Amino acid sequence: MVRLLLLLAFAAPLSACLWDYDTLAQESKGMPDVKAAIVGGFPRNPPLYYEMRLERVTRLLAENPDDLDAYDAAGVACDRLGRSDEAIEWMARKLAAMERIGYDASQHAQPNHRYRYLANLGTFHAHRWFKNGAKRGDTADMLRGRELIAQAIKENPDAHFGREKYQLMAMEWVIALRPFDELIPDAQGVPQKPWPLPNMLGISMQDAYIVHDNDDELAELGLAGAIEGLSGLIVMGNAWESIDTYYALAMAVQVSGRSSLAALAFARCKELAADGRRSVVEGTPTDDELIKLMNNDNVNGLFEHRLLGSQQRTIKHEYEELRSLARQWHDARTSHMETQLGLGLHPDTNADFWAGFDGNPDRMDVPEPGFVATAVENFTRWFWHKDGRLITVLGLLAVLFGLGLVLVRRSSRRRKNAPATVPYP
Repeated sequence: MVRLLLLLAFAAPLSACLWDYDTLAQESKGMPDVKAAIVGGFPRNPPLYYEMRLERVTRLLAENPDDLDAYDAAGVACDRLGRSDEAIEWMARKLAAMERIGYDASQHAQPNHRYRYLANLGTFHAHRWFKNGAKRGDTADMLRGRELIAQAIKENPDAHFGREKYQLMAMEWVIALRPFDELIPDAQGVPQKPWPLPNMLGISMQDAYIVHDNDDELAELGLAGAIEGLSGLIVMGNAWESIDTYYALAMAVQVSGRSSLAALAFARCKELAADGRRSVVEGTPTDDELIKLMNNDNVNGLFEHRLLGSQQRTIKHEYEELRSLARQWHDARTSHMETQLGLGLHPDTNADFWAGFDGNPDRMDVPEPGFVATAVENFTRWFWHKDGRLITVLGLLAVLFGLGLVLVRRSSRRRKNAPATVPYP
């Protein structure tokens, strides 16, 4: 029981597929850089932001109960504030409004309201399951959530940058999870602990070690779009503090051959573990022991074996630098918001809300890597491709052969030009 309570305290929900005013704005601007998703350079709003929105849309719906967008805004605001029951109730009110007005997607200005209803309601049920203790003996909310998200995907398969597919995958993974310390018979029937830590994408260590240096391998594994989908769960959902989501992201990026970026994502896993975050897989260890389960506990771990020592140090420095920039950006953004909100202003109703903010409030500007770092990364990726290794070996052999010819010719020339020796009389 104690272990379960610790799990709930430090394991963040894996998924969120929410639709409200912010989602629409984010969709129009496109997804932030994957590095921004890794280091936290994306919007996260304070509670007062959602409290003020909820108050406003509640008044709006009292005057105009047919405003379907407002129901979504109210439900998501409640969910963000941890009020899951109210969030679910708002979706019941939206469904009643849709039935009252005879909602017809083909005739309405917004054809996706049924999809949004299903996506929001499914997410609210999943979040309530986590909030209420994630009880393995009572998975009704999670099962209901999975059913609703599956229906939402049928309604609109391509929404949210394809992240619903990965939300559904995460939910199914959570439902099917067995305790990590539960012994499982191996091929010979000998009870063994599972290794390594399971990930929601089902990527094996072998899959992650054997890469094609592009997204072909992900597609072959049935995981096309996984990097974008998981980034969406982080940026537009509740997965910012989910060590399992970042672990899956690191594995997906590793499979695509971008080892430096994979190591950057894994650096986020290390930070979360150091902060006491846990995997949702019950029975897993914490801190350094958890990291070992994710990174193939040996000298050349999964996320280091393709990197030179200098690259590992560079990535560590880059992560620390980007996290520092992201914290500064987030703190400045939050401070500006709290000041403006305290004055009764809100981005929903005040066009000049961000006036005076130094920077882009929608995302942190991620500095481009230097020429040398980019060149080293590109060469490493090329070298680890089988053709790159072959060409490199053949090139080295050709250079050695050429040097050998030069040395032979110089030696031959010296012997030819050497003065004849005269024997002693």
